[in-house]
Amino acid sequence: MSIPVYIRKEYFRAVDLSDKSAHILEFHYRPQTVDVYEKGLSVFHMQYILESKTKAVIIEFYLTDFALRGKGYGTACVNEIIDQFRKKGVTLVTVPNGYELAPLGYTGPDQYRELISGFYGKTGFAISGDGDIAMKILD
Repeated sequence: MSIPVYIRKEYFRAVDLSDKSAHILEFHYRPQTVDVYEKGLSVFHMQYILESKTKAVIIEFYLTDFALRGKGYGTACVNEIIDQFRKKGVTLVTVPNGYELAPLGYTGPDQYRELISGFYGKTGFAISGDGDIAMKILD
């Protein structure tokens, strides 16, 4: 069973990316998805479900353009969405960590695991002992 949550329909957020440049991102929240745009162009997509009022499971997330990877968009978007989950009372967020979920552009499982582990570390997630799930406890 999934529980839809309406965080906000859409709003703008100013963020600084890894190159220290400022950007205005537009977040569109819908039940079970979040899409983020910059200057009208899609930059990020996330699909999630709420298993309960306090547990969110991220099904998938990705940057829509491979050229945007490594610039801080993913970190900024995930951090903002996690903050919104926290404000709605979510205390645990999990996401599967399998290579079969990797978007196109990765050369293999080792490269993907190294990059995704670094990403999860930057966004405060911990990897489970078997490496299959990343999780974050919200306070």
